[in-house]
Amino acid sequence: MVRRLVVAAASVTLLAACSSTGSPGDGAASGAPVRGGAVVFATDVEPTCLDPAAPSQIATQILQRNVYDSLIYQDAKGAFHPWLASSWDVSADGTTYTFHLRDGVTFHDGTKLDATAAKATFDHFADPATKAPLAGSLPFGSASATDPSTLVVKLKSPFAPFLQLVSFSVLGIQSPAALAKGQAVLCAGGPGAAVGTGPFTTAAYTKGQSLTFARYDAYNWPPEGSPHQGAAYLDKVEVRFLPENAIRVGAVSSGQAQLAANVPPVTAAAFEAGGGVRVLSAAAAGTPFTAYLNTKRAPFDDVKVRQAFQRGIDIENIVKSIYAGRFPRAWSPLTPSTPYSYDSTLENSWPQDLTLANRLLDEAGWRQQDAQGYRIKDGKRLSVAWVQNSTVMREQRDVVAQAVADNAKKLGFEVTVQGLDAGTFSARTKAGDYDIADQSNQRADPDMLYNVWSSKFVATRGGANYANVDDPRVDQWLGQGTTALRQEDRPAAYKPLQQWVIDNAAAVPIYVPQYLLGVSNAVQGVQFTVSGYPDSFYTVWRTK
Repeated sequence: MVRRLVVAAASVTLLAACSSTGSPGDGAASGAPVRGGAVVFATDVEPTCLDPAAPSQIATQILQRNVYDSLIYQDAKGAFHPWLASSWDVSADGTTYTFHLRDGVTFHDGTKLDATAAKATFDHFADPATKAPLAGSLPFGSASATDPSTLVVKLKSPFAPFLQLVSFSVLGIQSPAALAKGQAVLCAGGPGAAVGTGPFTTAAYTKGQSLTFARYDAYNWPPEGSPHQGAAYLDKVEVRFLPENAIRVGAVSSGQAQLAANVPPVTAAAFEAGGGVRVLSAAAAGTPFTAYLNTKRAPFDDVKVRQAFQRGIDIENIVKSIYAGRFPRAWSPLTPSTPYSYDSTLENSWPQDLTLANRLLDEAGWRQQDAQGYRIKDGKRLSVAWVQNSTVMREQRDVVAQAVADNAKKLGFEVTVQGLDAGTFSARTKAGDYDIADQSNQRADPDMLYNVWSSKFVATRGGANYANVDDPRVDQWLGQGTTALRQEDRPAAYKPLQQWVIDNAAAVPIYVPQYLLGVSNAVQGVQFTVSGYPDSFYTVWRTK
C-alpha cells in the first residue's frame, strides 16, 4: 500500500496564500511585477564552501537556493508540494520513497534532469567523503533510477523528517557533470562548478568580494503554488560580502545595495527611520539560542543548582535590552515556528524567581559566601565556565553570555565566559572541560532535537549534545518522533521531551533568532522559507 501525492491545478495559488498568513513575506509588495533590472544583496557571511550538501552554514543554504531546486517544496505551514518531482509515493512502512520526476527540466549546462541525475545528488549527500552534517542522522539505504523519470530512495528504517530534508537546499539537485569534478571544485563554486536547475546561474565569483547570479532564461518549473511561472523577474543579483554591520546597512541606506542581511536589532529602527527602506523579519524554525548546562560535571550535575541558574536569570530583560525588542525570549527547546510540535504551554511557565533560585542553592549546600559575594561549598567557589565558539559568533551572543554572567553573580555564581577558536572549542567540549556551551540550530522540523539531545551525540563523544544527557526516556521520545510518519502523531513525542528539558533544567533557552532583512522600497516580492531564511530571488522584482 502506498500514499500518492500529485500535482493539482487548483492548488496553484496555495503558496501565495500561505505566505500571506503563515510565513513572513513582503507585506509591502504592491503593483504588477516588473521584469528586468538588478539588485545588490549585501550579506555579512561568505560561505566557506558553496556545495550545499557539505557545509552546515546558513549562508550557503540561502545563496545556493537560487542555483539549486529540490524535488519537493515545504510551504509556510509545513505542508509539502511538488517541485522537480511531480508526485511521490511512500511505502506503508515508511522506508521506500518513489519520486516521479516532471518533464522538461534542464540543468544550467543544458543536460536534462532525469532520475540518474537525482540519484547522483543523493549518493553525493550520503557519501562519507562529502561530510554532509545532516547525513549522519539519515538512515539512508540506497537510491536507484528505475527508469528515466523514477527515482526510488530506500531507507534502513522509517524517518519522519525525510521529506523535510528532501525539500531543504542541502539536497538541491546538482548536475552530475558538476558533481564529477569533485568536492574541492564544488566548494570553490563559481561558473561551471555550481550547476543546478534553479532560476539563476552562477555568473561570477570573486572570493572575499562578491558572487553574481544571472537569470536562467529557460527556467519554467517553480514549485507548485508559485506566485508566477517562467523565468525570474530580475536579470542579475550581485551578492557582496560586507561583514561590518555599519557598512552593510549603510550600503542600502545610500542606494549602493538594495538588500542587507542581518540588520542589527539595535539599529533597525534608526535604519527604517532614515526613509526609503524597511526591515522584514522571519523567526527561525528549529532550536533557539540556548545555554546547555553540562549535567555530567559539578556543579551542574546537581539538578537543584541547574534549576537555580535557570530560574535566577532575568532572561526577559537581557533579551529585550540587547535586541531592542526585535528578538523574542525563548521558553522551549524548540522555536514557536517549528512545525508540528512546539509546546506553547511552556510559555511564561518558568519566569525569573530569585526567591526560588536562592532557596534551591541553599538546599544544594551552597549557603555561604566569600568576600566577593560568590557562594562557596566545602571551601570551593560556585564557579562555572561558559565556552563559546567565537569562529561562528553572531547576533552579539558573546554580549548575551556576559549579561547572563553579570546577572548570575547576584545569585552567587561566578560565570567565566571564554571565546574560543573552533578547534579549541571542539577539544574542550569533547573533553567535557566546560560547564556551559551554547548553540542554535535552524531547520523546519522538530527532529533538530535529535542531534542536540540524543545519547548518541553527547559532546564527550564529539556530538552537539552539550548537556551530555544520556537518558533512556529522552532517547525513547526522540526515536518515537523520528519514526512517527503521521505529523499529527509527532507532538506526543516532542512535547514531553520539551517539558523534561525545562523541568530538569538541562538547558536555558534564551532567545528565538530572527532574520532581519533590510530592503529598499524599490524592491518588492521578497519571501522567506519555512525555516526562516530569505527564499530565492525568483519572486523578487524592482519597481525602478
